[in-house]
Amino acid sequence: MNFEKFNALVEGRVNYGELETASVVSEYKNIGCGDGYRLYLEIEGDTIRDARYTTTGCSFSLASLAIICDLAKGKTLAEARAISPEELEPAIEGYPEKRKNYAVTAVQALQKAVRDFEEQTGLKGEQVISRDKTLEHLKASGHLRGLNLNSVMLDKLDLKGVDFSGANLQHAFLRGSDLTGANFSGANLRGAFLNDCVLEGTNFENADLRFAKLLGAKIGTCNFLNALYDIGTRVDTKNMHIFESMQQKGKEIYLKSSPDAAPNLVNA
Repeated sequence: MNFEKFNALVEGRVNYGELETASVVSEYKNIGCGDGYRLYLEIEGDTIRDARYTTTGCSFSLASLAIICDLAKGKTLAEARAISPEELEPAIEGYPEKRKNYAVTAVQALQKAVRDFEEQTGLKGEQVISRDKTLEHLKASGHLRGLNLNSVMLDKLDLKGVDFSGANLQHAFLRGSDLTGANFSGANLRGAFLNDCVLEGTNFENADLRFAKLLGAKIGTCNFLNALYDIGTRVDTKNMHIFESMQQKGKEIYLKSSPDAAPNLVNA
């Protein structure tokens, strides 16, 4: 595999993002690893004019979806359906043997998007939660509490003091945003990306932070009382103290009753 080409796709976020002019928005679940994919296709007549994606997945998901979007552009629907996993290989000069499944799932996601367009089974209206619609609602209402904002992309924004209480922000992207004084009380942030955020005076009381990512976050004095976490919740070592007021829930973990004790398996 050519790591330089791979990193260019991943770090450059090639073809990444929402497409407001999409003719179809399609969701795909990678049952192998649990990653969620969303493909946006702009189709004119029988030809795919543009293709974008968003995902909650890892770097191999990002690279594979970037490649499949490039391959889809300019093709007819029939040609797009016929793309094979092997056609993704040249873009990064081959996948590692244990990662070839990512090419397969990218192809399957595109095939589903084409099928969703033809059968009109893609996401409809209110199911497509875009950045622009979310910000319009915030401007009009002054809050985002109680909304379904699943997988919304709100990266690198000034969201100081915004009320997100009770909102569904599962798999949402809030990376690099300033969330000083924001209220996430009772919000579902499961699988959300809060990497590199500014968190000062932010309220996470009773929020669900299982599998959420807070690596690189600047965490000041925040309220994490009774928020949920699991072994998938990721924070920097210096911020491990936030777990003291939180509740562990979900998968079994190993705990030690004392430094010299043998580990006991508990189900918290």
